[in-house]
Amino acid sequence: MRRKKGIWVMMAAIFLSLLAGCSGADSPERQEPANAEKPYKTPAPNEYLKVVHYVSGNLGDNGFFDSADRGLKKAEYVFGFETSSVEGGEDSAAWEPGLEKLAASGLYDVIIAGTSKTREVVKELAVRYPEQQFMFYDDTIQGIPNVYAMICSQSEGSFLAGAFAAMVTTSPELSGANSDKKIGFIGGENDDIVNDFKSGYEQGALYIDPEVQMVASYVGDFVNQGKAEELAEKQYLSQVDIIYNVAGYAGFGLLKAGNEAGKYTIGVDSNQNPLYPGSVLTSMLKNMDESVFRALSKIRGGSLPFGTTEVLGVKEIGIGIARDELYEKYVPNEIKEKMKDIESKIASGEIVVKSTLNGIAQD
Repeated sequence: MRRKKGIWVMMAAIFLSLLAGCSGADSPERQEPANAEKPYKTPAPNEYLKVVHYVSGNLGDNGFFDSADRGLKKAEYVFGFETSSVEGGEDSAAWEPGLEKLAASGLYDVIIAGTSKTREVVKELAVRYPEQQFMFYDDTIQGIPNVYAMICSQSEGSFLAGAFAAMVTTSPELSGANSDKKIGFIGGENDDIVNDFKSGYEQGALYIDPEVQMVASYVGDFVNQGKAEELAEKQYLSQVDIIYNVAGYAGFGLLKAGNEAGKYTIGVDSNQNPLYPGSVLTSMLKNMDESVFRALSKIRGGSLPFGTTEVLGVKEIGIGIARDELYEKYVPNEIKEKMKDIESKIASGEIVVKSTLNGIAQD
């Protein structure tokens, strides 16, 4: 087992890395803002921007918040934007006043925020401060002319994770796999977004083998590593041999449990493979770093479609799995080839992944 110090050094290294993402891909078809007669005016091309990222939690999750923040820092490096990040902490009561303080200050051209927990707050503040631009990620906001929202298709990415898990669970080439067709899922909270992950995961598993069974558990939050570790241990004792981590910061606990049990896990949002090489076999990547960078680039050029939500999936390279040197080393070739085939079929539309979110919600 790797020493604890080494794990945290590796986490820091992953935090600083830039993932290849969707900035070079074609974007989904542009949607006209709901207020089409008076669309929100984005800055003129090449205009200097001051941008702040409000994190409804803490950085250091080696996941979604860190990924979005890397996109912000990339924009600072490439375009010379002035950027900053504000950590709101885990007390949700502090998020609304924290975001309002930024909006009321008038200091920022763009405020970036994300996740379903702050969706209603951002909607209310956008109406209250109509001159303030908001960029929102990981949930939908429609029809508010000074808000642009984007979501990576977690259902498509999770389909890939489920297909992968279904092939791993009975693989004769992996010593930690058993003959039982049981795969695990551990989410942070039992909410709509997490359950969209779960749905895609199950669809992918059943695509490979209709007899695969999924065991699902929820931590109750996204921070309790001890609870996530306990849930994972129980799943492994029930003959689950691979678990999909959709638990944010708490997910470090389940990754640790997988490594200690000699079993397997699938990381989420960012590449978590290096945390426990050979145990974390791959990670489902929401390439939010490049999605944030892409959006800031479009704001700079005056072409971001405010008032709408864009969905970035496998085709747009907003979603994928981590294929690093560890993936190449530990994953059997047959599984790797099948994953390429499945990804290609999703991108072409041959495989259609259903989302429990029913597309983009109209607000």
